[in-house]
Amino acid sequence: MFDETKKYKNNGHFFFKKGDRLSEVSKKVPELPGVYYVIRLAKGRVELVYIGKSGTITQLGQFKDQLLKSRINNKQDGMKRQDFFDKKMIEENIDGLDIYWFVTMDKTNNDLPGYVEGLLIQRFFEVQGRLPLWNKDF
Repeated sequence: MFDETKKYKNNGHFFFKKGDRLSEVSKKVPELPGVYYVIRLAKGRVELVYIGKSGTITQLGQFKDQLLKSRINNKQDGMKRQDFFDKKMIEENIDGLDIYWFVTMDKTNNDLPGYVEGLLIQRFFEVQGRLPLWNKDF
């Protein structure tokens, strides 16, 4: 979807449907720094609804908690991400979510997740003139 993500060879995606356990469908996501985005499949339409990052880095170059798998499974809008997704599935009559992830810092790449998240949000904003639906601000 984004040309900026093509260089990240350590990547993947998984589907989340009604009744799924997020921790189970995301079990192959690595605990490494990176970015992810969520695509909503609803009413025959496909729409990118969220862009996020994992891996906040400290001044000393160390990563805090919540690398990709932990971040995807943590919280959104003050509730567990599992509950957030379950609620959105009902409210927005969603058939499924397709969640893509990309490791941005490894032996091959050294891109800060916040930097890459900013690039993806900028590209989305250039085309749509707004943020993704589930991104409250940036």
